[in-house]
Amino acid sequence: MWYNYLVPPLLGAVIGYLTNDLAIRMLFRPHQPKYIWGHRIPFTPGIIPKEKSRLAHSIGEMVSIHLMDKDTLSKNLLSDEMVEKVEASVDGFVEQLQTNPATLRASLPTMVTNVDQSVDDISEKLSKVIAQRLRNSRVSEDVSDKVVRYVIERTSKGALKLIGVGNVVELLSNRLQESISTHLDVILRENAEEMVRDMSKTEMNQLLDTPVSELMAGKDEWVGKGRAILLNLYRSAISEQLPKVLAAIDVQKMVEERINEMDVAEVEKITKEVLDKELKSIVWLGAVLGGLIGLFNLFVMLGK
Repeated sequence: MWYNYLVPPLLGAVIGYLTNDLAIRMLFRPHQPKYIWGHRIPFTPGIIPKEKSRLAHSIGEMVSIHLMDKDTLSKNLLSDEMVEKVEASVDGFVEQLQTNPATLRASLPTMVTNVDQSVDDISEKLSKVIAQRLRNSRVSEDVSDKVVRYVIERTSKGALKLIGVGNVVELLSNRLQESISTHLDVILRENAEEMVRDMSKTEMNQLLDTPVSELMAGKDEWVGKGRAILLNLYRSAISEQLPKVLAAIDVQKMVEERINEMDVAEVEKITKEVLDKELKSIVWLGAVLGGLIGLFNLFVMLGK
């Protein structure tokens, strides 16, 4: 009957389909070796579970040499397309700042956990440093000298121009300068730290209570320079720091260890998700080849 001619190609297609499907399944399954009477059953575990360590080493080596090497990463990270994306990100961030109506204090918590505490800490540290430098400097002598000179200049236009008064003025000015300098030393020693702390806190709080958009207003030149600096830092980081980072990180070992840590079922799932279409194509290709072989056998039989 005519349908007898369909049996060879149809049977060949079914065998080809099942054979390829079984071969793909045997890549992953069984996950563990199977035993009968203490003897391991051939082809257990599957090829990938059995060769997992060797495959992990090969994949790690391939990634470190061909995918995560300095030249490949630098080429991609410094490409025109990537630099344009970085520029767009910087421009977007600047635009966001320029239109941000919130105060600097309200905007900082995303980066600083406790703004008020940070202000206090900075003021405290700053006041100690500046106060110590004021105590160790000649500021009291300089201030007292300028005060006395100012007084002399203002008064010398009057009666002090009389003959014989000059020596008295000089003597008084020296005494006055010493007195002012002494009192300034005491004031600085006892009050400099508190004065600097209060001043710095006031200035910082005023800055924090200013809207971000107001701080950015009229700063186009500064923004342009900052943008150029950020882009140069990006290029410099990729060109100079990337080799150091790659040298410090053992990419091959990291990839190899990660693959070895993965469960075989997870590897199977990921592989099938990525290659689902290709694996199905291989199965159906087996069916097509099996059908063609069956059809060829049919022609051979008919030729006899």
